[in-house]
Amino acid sequence: MNSKTKSSALTVSHSPHSRLWVKGVNRPSFASDDKALAVFQPDILIQSQFLSTYRRRFHLQPEQVLMLAVLEDAVMCFQDNVAAVAPRKQMLFREAEEWIFSSAKSYLFTFDNICEALTLDPDYLRRGLKRWKEQMLAELDRKQPRQRWAS
Repeated sequence: MNSKTKSSALTVSHSPHSRLWVKGVNRPSFASDDKALAVFQPDILIQSQFLSTYRRRFHLQPEQVLMLAVLEDAVMCFQDNVAAVAPRKQMLFREAEEWIFSSAKSYLFTFDNICEALTLDPDYLRRGLKRWKEQMLAELDRKQPRQRWAS
């Protein structure tokens, strides 16, 4: 019985699915396997290189982070509620749409001022959101007749 467990342990260690499936460990090396096993080779990085993958590529001031959050919230309200049926969600959509398509610059957190502070082109964003809205509404209009016929 003891010899049986030893032999099964040996066959498992030579299996390609074993825990020791690493280049050069209990496995013959073939040319095609070298390429596949190269993926499992450790990367040698210094700490600053490793941590740089977690850093932002651009640095924002705290005010700009707040402005970006306001812009992101408005775009999400616009996109999430474009075809809303509930009155509250329709109101969220209308308010976001009015804010985005307003050209007022009278106060700090207008769409234009936020876009300029974040070095974004407000007209480009407006055109993209308008095009997205038209596509979504057209798609919903195409689906509506199908749903009516199906029911």
